[in-house]
Amino acid sequence: MGRRKVILPYATALIRDERGRLLFQRRADFDWWGLPGGVLEIGENFAECAARESLEETGWRVEPGRLVGVYSSPQYDVLYPNGDEVQQFTVAIECRIVGGDGLPDGVETLDHRFFSAGEFASLDSPRWYRDMARHWFAALPAPYFDPPQSPPTDGNWWLDLRRFTGPQRLITIGAGAIIRNEAGRVLLTLRREGLWGIPAGLMELGESISGTLAREAKEEMNAEIAVRELVGVFTGPDSFHTYADGNEAQIVSALFRADLIGGDLRPDGDETRDIGWFDPRALPDMVDRHRKLVEAAVNGVK
Repeated sequence: MGRRKVILPYATALIRDERGRLLFQRRADFDWWGLPGGVLEIGENFAECAARESLEETGWRVEPGRLVGVYSSPQYDVLYPNGDEVQQFTVAIECRIVGGDGLPDGVETLDHRFFSAGEFASLDSPRWYRDMARHWFAALPAPYFDPPQSPPTDGNWWLDLRRFTGPQRLITIGAGAIIRNEAGRVLLTLRREGLWGIPAGLMELGESISGTLAREAKEEMNAEIAVRELVGVFTGPDSFHTYADGNEAQIVSALFRADLIGGDLRPDGDETRDIGWFDPRALPDMVDRHRKLVEAAVNGVK
């Protein structure tokens, strides 16, 4: 692919100590202070990725806890020293130390130290790490997500990627919406394969993940929505999927609660064949992973 920009999923570990300080690492590649973490591997979920990267880079074994936020806006784009460009989809997770020797690997991490809220402000650290740390220290009442941003795109980035990768399994990133009416019913769309699902779609270059949701709602069912709350981010082996054309994927699903605020609801006739409201206790024939997302939202599972 050369050095063209790609979307990559990362997990970042916000590792706290008993004094309420946050662990920063001195990175070898950029020579700046950052937070432990790395790229999601096939078959992992984000908590597993955060724990693996923490142990590899810092020598600490950690237990992942609450979701701090998802950082996906183009303002967090990364230009690596070798010229590679990346738009991040980074899931930040609070973690606590449960073991390990605390020795940096000396390859990716040259040093690491715990910093207080006042101390980290003076660090040489890029914007995304600073925002993650700031949100953690502020103890936000709900997981952070970037505001909707969805500029016009040229074509389908994921299909373009397949020209280089073929049908092999890729990690793809998308968003889904739980939209409920006053009676508590859930808005579902009938997909072209004949199964119902939540409003959802894949993230494109240049948009935030909440912007993905707003764009897809407009395109597929002519709806204006307000994205209210990040429920959680779901992936792993149970998210493996093979499409009708043979392309394989591990699907990352950022699940949001959203409100319907406008539009004349109607299916686009292509990806969406019908639209309906359903009691979450009596769901129709659905895409299995979408059924699990509805159940997770209704039961409060993150």
